[in-house]
Order: sequence, then C-alpha cells, then structure tokens
Amino acid sequence: MRWLDRWIGVPLCFLLSLLAGQATRRIRHPRRVLCIQLAEMGSLVLAAPALRWMRGQGLAPSFVSFRRNGDCIAIAGLAPADRVFLWRTDSTLMFALDLLRFLAWAWRQDFDAAIDFEPCSRFSALLGLLSGARLRVGYSHAATYRGRLHTRPVPYRTDRHMGENCLALVSALLPGAERPVWPLVEADWAAGLPVAPTAEASRRVERVLQAYFDAMLLANPLVLINPNAGDLLPQRRWPVDRYVELCRRLLAHDPRLCIGLIGGEADKESNRELAGCVASPRCVSLAGELVVAELPALFARSRLLVSNDSGPAHIAALTRTPTLVMFGPETPVLYRPLGEARALYAGLSCSPCIRVETQRRCACADNLCMQAISVDRVAGEVAAMLSATASEIAVSPAPTLERMPTQP
Repeated sequence: MRWLDRWIGVPLCFLLSLLAGQATRRIRHPRRVLCIQLAEMGSLVLAAPALRWMRGQGLAPSFVSFRRNGDCIAIAGLAPADRVFLWRTDSTLMFALDLLRFLAWAWRQDFDAAIDFEPCSRFSALLGLLSGARLRVGYSHAATYRGRLHTRPVPYRTDRHMGENCLALVSALLPGAERPVWPLVEADWAAGLPVAPTAEASRRVERVLQAYFDAMLLANPLVLINPNAGDLLPQRRWPVDRYVELCRRLLAHDPRLCIGLIGGEADKESNRELAGCVASPRCVSLAGELVVAELPALFARSRLLVSNDSGPAHIAALTRTPTLVMFGPETPVLYRPLGEARALYAGLSCSPCIRVETQRRCACADNLCMQAISVDRVAGEVAAMLSATASEIAVSPAPTLERMPTQP
C-alpha cells in the first residue's frame, strides 16, 4: 500500500488537483463531515477529544477506517455504527470492491466536508475528494505531496501532541468559531471517562481469567503486560528478555501479584514462550483470547498496564487504567496516550526515526532506543505506580495534562 501510495498516489494527486480546481472552496458551515483515519488504532483514540468538540459545535461526524479498527471506533464513541464505513483489507480484490462500496456509501451520505486525519497518506486525501465533499481539510507539510486535494490545509506540527494536531484540523472547519484550548478539551473529554465495559464483556473476561489462573489467584491484583507492537513496526518492541526479567522481578516483589500477557491471535506463540521463560503459575499468556471490544473490561479488572507504544495502550486510556508506555522510534511528545499514562523515552539522538517524512517507515534493525530503557527503570516506575493505587482494583485519579518531556 505504501508503494502504491507513493508511485501511483503522486500522479493521481497532480491530475485530480487540476480537475478539482478551486470551486470546492465555496462552503461556510458544514454539517455532515467525513472523518478519514485508516490504519492506526491508537491515532483513532487520540482524535477522540477533537471529535467530541466537533459534536459540541453541531457537526455530525462519520468515519471511514480499516475493518480491524471497528471495535476501537465503537469503544471511543467516535461515530454511530450507521455512520461508519469499515474497509476490508483481507485481499486486493476485497480492497478494490470496497472502494466501489465506499463511493456509493459516501455519495448517499452527501458530505459537506471531509477531514483527513492521516499525516502522510495520499490515498486518504484522494478518498476525501472522491467522497464528494466540497470542503476538505488535511495536514500540510513538505514531505508528502497531495496537490490541492485539501482545500483547507493545516500545518502539521511535530512539536505538539497528535490530539492538538487533530484539534487544529477540526477547528479549521469553522474558522469563525472560538479556537478550543487543547488541555481544556482533553480534560472535558476525560470527564466522560471511564468507558463502562458491557456486562457480557465483563463475564467473558472473568471466564478467560478463570481458565488461566488458579481459583485462589483470581482475587489477587492483576498487572497486564503487552510485549507486542505489530509486525508493521517491530522497532517499537522492548526486548523480550527484558520483559522476562521484569515479570520475574514483579512476581518476586509481590507474592500476590498476577501477570497477564496480552496480544492478538498472531502473538499467541511468542507470548506462550515468554510465559514459559518466566515459569510461574502467576504469569500466563492471554493472547488471542479476547477481542478489542472486550479489552476495556479486562483493563477495568487490572491494576496497571505495561506496554510498548501500540493500540492497547491508547484503549487503556479510555478506562483510566494506569499505563506505562515505552517509546523509542516514536516520540511521546506526539503520541503519548491520553489519560493516566506515563511514558518512558531514552531520547537518543537518532530518535524519533519513524516520521512523516519517511511515510512512517523505518529500516533500523537494531532498536537501540528501546534497548536503552533498562529493566531497573521500568521496574521502578511500575513499583511506584502500583504503590500509588489502592489495594483493590480501582479507578485511577484525573488524567495528567502536562506535555510529556522529550528527554528522560
């Protein structure tokens, strides 16, 4: 998809920019707005405060995203199910067929405007044009040529959190409206948290925990660890041997503590191996046992989440579960999870290397930025966070609003 976006997207953006002309600028106050955020689950959650601000201004957002993000859109409350188009990516044929389905769906919706939340995709900009929206807002930076497909380009700021960048996009829809202040918008969004898990999801989580933990351990405090970051950007992973050592230290520090290793279906084998290295009945792999829609119930059941920079860390923010996230190839200045989250970042001179200038690609085969985060540092942070919580599984206090530092 990146190859197509680069070699086919550039000429398409050029040609369609000539055809689109300047007439698309004639709209003042849109109502029906298409939001385009295709790939990143975490980025969907980071856009949630901006979407809430949109609804407060009387705008009606709809969403298009890849199908695997459907549960995340529902959990974050970004748009009603009848205003969400989920794109299938299982095969080239399905992808092409869904392009036709999207065109028919978008034209039925009769969108006034489109917001392209993707910072470095030409395909998303093309979707905005093909949707029929006359007003199209998207990021502007020199690294990604998109012609004039965005009728209201907004500067992409690498020194501001993605939540602020998203807010700049949506506020560009209403230039005359009072510009929202980011910390206040985040605080207003957090006031509606935590997301309440469904009773069915809570029962499902309890059944899974009963299947993996001895009955006597079910009342013990539970810490979740997400050692995975997906195959697209493996550079975001903290070394597996560090996770093994961390689990052993936590179990030795607290004889009541239980650890659940979470992940998707593809992470089953690696998580089982990690649990086998820890070799404790209080550390088990839960990979593949729960779907995204059930994660809020699992997070609400836990005391803490330790994670690489990935989607589950952002979903945990919706439940106010205290979360410790390790960053390396990307920076917490842009991507720290909202809510009750702490970020660990070594701040090496080569970081961040995953940037919009490279279409978020990285050829690094030795992620020194993640290796620079020691087990001592992570274990110390985890101990401090656990001591700050109640002995029972509890809701965390109000979210931290300070901007995350770029240096340790």
